[in-house]
Amino acid sequence: MALTKKQREKLRMKFGGRCAYCGCELPEKGWHADHVQAVLRKSEQCMKAAEKRIFRLKSTGDVFRPEADCPENLVPASAPCNLLKTTYSLEMFRTQVSLQVERGRRSSVNFRTAERFGLIQVVNKPVVFWFEQYQGESEV
Repeated sequence: MALTKKQREKLRMKFGGRCAYCGCELPEKGWHADHVQAVLRKSEQCMKAAEKRIFRLKSTGDVFRPEADCPENLVPASAPCNLLKTTYSLEMFRTQVSLQVERGRRSSVNFRTAERFGLIQVVNKPVVFWFEQYQGESEV
Protein backbone atom coordinates (compact mmCIF):
# COMPACT_ATOMS: atom_id res chain seq x y z
CA MET A 1 0.00 0.00 0.00
CA ALA A 2 1.28 3.43 -0.91
CA LEU A 3 1.48 5.92 1.94
CA THR A 4 1.18 9.68 1.65
CA LYS A 5 3.96 11.82 3.13
CA LYS A 6 1.68 12.64 6.06
CA GLN A 7 0.87 8.95 6.71
CA ARG A 8 4.55 8.04 6.43
CA GLU A 9 5.59 10.68 8.96
CA LYS A 10 2.84 9.56 11.35
CA LEU A 11 4.02 5.96 10.99
CA ARG A 12 7.67 6.98 11.57
CA MET A 13 6.65 8.60 14.86
CA LYS A 14 4.57 5.60 16.02
CA PHE A 15 7.37 4.51 18.39
CA GLY A 16 9.02 7.85 19.05
CA GLY A 17 10.77 8.05 15.68
CA ARG A 18 12.53 4.74 16.27
CA CYS A 19 12.61 1.35 14.57
CA ALA A 20 9.88 -0.91 15.96
CA TYR A 21 12.40 -3.75 16.19
CA CYS A 22 15.88 -2.51 17.22
CA GLY A 23 14.94 0.95 18.51
CA CYS A 24 17.50 2.90 16.47
CA GLU A 25 16.54 6.46 15.51
CA LEU A 26 14.96 6.60 12.07
CA PRO A 27 16.06 9.31 9.64
CA GLU A 28 13.41 11.24 7.74
CA LYS A 29 14.29 9.20 4.64
CA GLY A 30 15.79 5.75 4.25
CA TRP A 31 13.59 3.74 6.63
CA HIS A 32 10.98 1.14 5.65
CA ALA A 33 7.26 0.75 6.37
CA ASP A 34 7.22 -2.93 7.35
CA HIS A 35 4.23 -5.27 7.25
CA VAL A 36 4.31 -7.10 10.61
CA GLN A 37 2.41 -9.97 8.98
CA ALA A 38 3.97 -10.32 5.54
CA VAL A 39 1.81 -9.64 2.50
CA LEU A 40 3.93 -12.06 0.39
CA ARG A 41 4.36 -10.29 -2.93
CA LYS A 42 3.78 -12.27 -6.12
CA SER A 43 6.62 -12.33 -8.63
CA GLU A 44 7.39 -13.72 -12.05
CA GLN A 45 10.50 -14.33 -14.10
CA CYS A 46 11.76 -11.33 -16.04
CA MET A 47 11.81 -12.55 -19.65
CA LYS A 48 14.09 -9.72 -20.85
CA ALA A 49 16.74 -10.93 -18.43
CA ALA A 50 16.03 -14.56 -19.38
CA GLU A 51 16.90 -13.75 -23.00
CA LYS A 52 20.38 -12.87 -21.70
CA ARG A 53 20.44 -16.12 -19.67
CA ILE A 54 19.97 -14.20 -16.40
CA PHE A 55 17.42 -15.40 -13.86
CA ARG A 56 15.66 -12.42 -12.32
CA LEU A 57 12.31 -12.11 -10.60
CA LYS A 58 10.11 -9.05 -10.84
CA SER A 59 7.06 -8.12 -8.80
CA THR A 60 3.66 -8.43 -10.43
CA GLY A 61 2.17 -5.86 -8.05
CA ASP A 62 -0.17 -8.49 -6.57
CA VAL A 63 0.07 -10.05 -3.10
CA PHE A 64 -0.96 -13.41 -1.65
CA ARG A 65 -2.37 -11.84 1.55
CA PRO A 66 -4.19 -8.63 0.57
CA GLU A 67 -5.89 -8.49 3.99
CA ALA A 68 -2.45 -7.86 5.56
CA ASP A 69 -1.87 -4.79 3.37
CA CYS A 70 -3.47 -2.30 5.77
CA PRO A 71 -2.25 0.59 7.97
CA GLU A 72 -2.81 -1.38 11.21
CA ASN A 73 -0.27 -3.98 10.03
CA LEU A 74 2.50 -1.43 9.36
CA VAL A 75 5.35 -0.45 11.66
CA PRO A 76 8.39 1.77 11.07
CA ALA A 77 11.58 -0.26 10.60
CA SER A 78 15.22 0.45 9.89
CA ALA A 79 16.28 -0.86 6.49
CA PRO A 80 18.61 -3.50 8.04
CA CYS A 81 15.85 -4.82 10.33
CA ASN A 82 13.29 -4.97 7.53
CA LEU A 83 15.72 -6.72 5.18
CA LEU A 84 16.61 -9.29 7.87
CA LYS A 85 12.96 -9.84 8.80
CA THR A 86 11.86 -10.45 5.18
CA THR A 87 8.67 -12.54 5.49
CA TYR A 88 9.29 -13.99 8.96
CA SER A 89 6.65 -13.92 11.67
CA LEU A 90 7.64 -11.91 14.75
CA GLU A 91 8.66 -15.06 16.64
CA MET A 92 10.68 -16.40 13.72
CA PHE A 93 12.37 -12.99 13.35
CA ARG A 94 13.16 -13.02 17.09
CA THR A 95 14.79 -16.45 16.61
CA GLN A 96 16.80 -15.19 13.63
CA VAL A 97 18.09 -12.20 15.63
CA SER A 98 19.08 -14.50 18.52
CA LEU A 99 21.15 -16.63 16.10
CA GLN A 100 23.26 -13.68 14.89
CA VAL A 101 25.95 -13.97 17.59
CA GLU A 102 26.67 -17.61 16.80
CA ARG A 103 26.61 -16.90 13.06
CA GLY A 104 29.08 -14.06 13.52
CA ARG A 105 31.30 -16.22 15.68
CA ARG A 106 31.21 -19.06 13.16
CA SER A 107 31.75 -17.06 9.98
CA SER A 108 33.70 -13.91 10.89
CA VAL A 109 37.36 -13.92 11.87
CA ASN A 110 36.90 -10.24 12.81
CA PHE A 111 34.17 -11.15 15.30
CA ARG A 112 36.26 -13.96 16.83
CA THR A 113 39.34 -11.72 17.09
CA ALA A 114 37.41 -8.88 18.72
CA GLU A 115 35.81 -11.36 21.13
CA ARG A 116 39.19 -12.89 21.98
CA PHE A 117 40.63 -9.46 22.80
CA GLY A 118 37.64 -8.55 24.95
CA LEU A 119 36.32 -5.93 22.53
CA ILE A 120 33.03 -7.80 22.19
CA GLN A 121 31.24 -9.30 25.13
CA VAL A 122 28.32 -11.55 24.26
CA VAL A 123 25.33 -11.20 26.56
CA ASN A 124 22.91 -14.10 26.77
CA LYS A 125 19.48 -12.48 27.03
CA PRO A 126 16.13 -12.75 25.28
CA VAL A 127 15.46 -10.61 22.21
CA VAL A 128 12.98 -7.89 23.13
CA PHE A 129 11.76 -5.65 20.33
CA TRP A 130 11.54 -1.88 20.82
CA PHE A 131 7.76 -1.84 20.29
CA GLU A 132 7.40 -4.31 23.19
CA GLN A 133 9.08 -1.92 25.63
CA TYR A 134 8.08 1.48 24.20
CA GLN A 135 5.84 3.41 26.58
CA GLY A 136 5.16 6.51 24.52
CA GLU A 137 6.45 10.02 25.07
CA SER A 138 3.50 11.13 27.20
CA GLU A 139 3.65 8.11 29.51
CA VAL A 140 7.32 8.43 30.51
